[in-house]
Amino acid sequence: MKRQDSRKSAYTGPVPTASPDWKPQARSWYNSLKLSGQSEYYEASDWATAVAAAQAYDIFLRTHSPGILSQFVRLSERLGATIFDRRRSGLELEGPEVSDADEDAADNAVKDWQLRLVK
Repeated sequence: MKRQDSRKSAYTGPVPTASPDWKPQARSWYNSLKLSGQSEYYEASDWATAVAAAQAYDIFLRTHSPGILSQFVRLSERLGATIFDRRRSGLELEGPEVSDADEDAADNAVKDWQLRLVK
């Protein structure tokens, strides 16, 4: 993850569990945060915000209140829950480095040809 301050969170406390009282969609959204790369940078207050957002989402799913939905969206954005939110705030998650055997072989062939031309 790239950011202005690239240090990971020093928070090592417990991550709250999703409430069994929440609707399945709210639990799923909350649990997905734990699997997302940006959560490596979450502090205790971020997890508290995530719980508040999940509670708001649960209330929205029960009431369909547009005001509650807007609160959920705002909290979700602050947590960097989507790629768009992270890009807007200057955060970018880095995926695992992928190696392509064909590309590596092609690179080596080009390097070999370059060495032959220099001789």
